[in-house]
Amino acid sequence: MNRYGRPSGWEAPAGPGPRILLLGASGFVGGGLWSHLAPRHAVVGTYATRAAPGLVRLDLRDETRLAALAADGFDLVVHAAGLVPLEAAEADPALARLLNVRPVEVLLDALRGSAAKLVLLSSDNVFDGTRPRYTEADPRSPVNVYGRTKAAAEDLLLAEGGHLVVRLPLVFGRGPWANTFLARLAAPTTPARTDLVCAPVYLPSIGPALARLWHRTGVLHYGGADVVTRFELMSRVQRALDLPTRVVPVRGPQAHAECPRPPRLVLRSTRHRLLGPALDTALAHLTAQGRGPGTS
Repeated sequence: MNRYGRPSGWEAPAGPGPRILLLGASGFVGGGLWSHLAPRHAVVGTYATRAAPGLVRLDLRDETRLAALAADGFDLVVHAAGLVPLEAAEADPALARLLNVRPVEVLLDALRGSAAKLVLLSSDNVFDGTRPRYTEADPRSPVNVYGRTKAAAEDLLLAEGGHLVVRLPLVFGRGPWANTFLARLAAPTTPARTDLVCAPVYLPSIGPALARLWHRTGVLHYGGADVVTRFELMSRVQRALDLPTRVVPVRGPQAHAECPRPPRLVLRSTRHRLLGPALDTALAHLTAQGRGPGTS
């Protein structure tokens, strides 16, 4: 075994692009990034509890190992790990800060003085959802614990300078290992809110977009082309895949009462023109990938 825990003899593909450390590669968004980046670049990906082929184990709370890995000569460190479920963060703010904020401090300390860039994947939940749309210049005002931890992590990164924050909205699609989005459609009934509006991004589009943007610094938004309610999104995915669930419209306190949610989160950028694919295009691609929740 080599120092990353990979089988001896493993070779990352040698290519013209950067050497990348991808934290959280076994997650839903991280897995989508891994699928795009690993065949094209020299990538070391990590997992915490969900083992996946070719990935190395890393607990974000192991600060010594995290710092050593980050400082091992990478050009880019893409941070897609942490505590993601909003309800889990709301239930345990201390854990949310430990997993979403503290690792950024460790990474910045490890990278200081090197030429490596840290790319932090952040969230539209840093906003309160009271505006029709949000650009990079709009003030943040998170209404839940998850959003506050992401804003705190952003502040650390931006104070350092030379790094990049990429804010993402709700992501939909099928992941290579984790399928947290389609898992929501695995039950006989799927409650979906009619009073939450978003501009969701299709998972396979994030890797190519990130590769076009990672030379930037500061804050960037990457949103989806279509603006829909959660109910409309889930209904259209259900119909496209002909899933055996009934999508049920709900509003307000009926759903997610344990966690405040911004009512309208539409990300747009004034710094680039990239948008995720139209929903019809994405659903056609998703349908071609296969049917079923695939809740691995």
